[in-house]
Amino acid sequence: AAPRALGERGLRGCAISGESPDRIAVAYRLAADALDTAPAHAHHPARVLTDGDAQVLALLGGRPAGTPDQIGRLILGPLVQPGRHHLMEALTTYLDTGSANAAARRLGLHPQSLRYRLRRISDLTTRDPRDPWQRLTLDIARTIAH
Repeated sequence: AAPRALGERGLRGCAISGESPDRIAVAYRLAADALDTAPAHAHHPARVLTDGDAQVLALLGGRPAGTPDQIGRLILGPLVQPGRHHLMEALTTYLDTGSANAAARRLGLHPQSLRYRLRRISDLTTRDPRDPWQRLTLDIARTIAH
């Protein structure tokens, strides 16, 4: 409901949920900086920026507030869990090739199978690899988390 309410009022939002109460000042700075520096295309109408977005923006601005592993976990979440290697492989190949058809060919999959995996990735991470901003955050996370 928050993204819709913000959108109706022409506002943007950033929700930081991963910080402990003793780091409230850090969380505030992270959210404020994210709202100040996020490109327009990061503010998808149906989406509020998250901790992961804010961490990536801080990293890009040369002021990382988290470790590479923390950023990777925030963005990739369940994709790094055992048994989801096939999804990470699909994401990596998609990001490297730039298209579902090329990624499917490289992995020896039917294109529809790869698109299904991309939908699963989107469901698990709440990030759509086809969206330019979300693709960038996924790419940065998979690069720095390894």
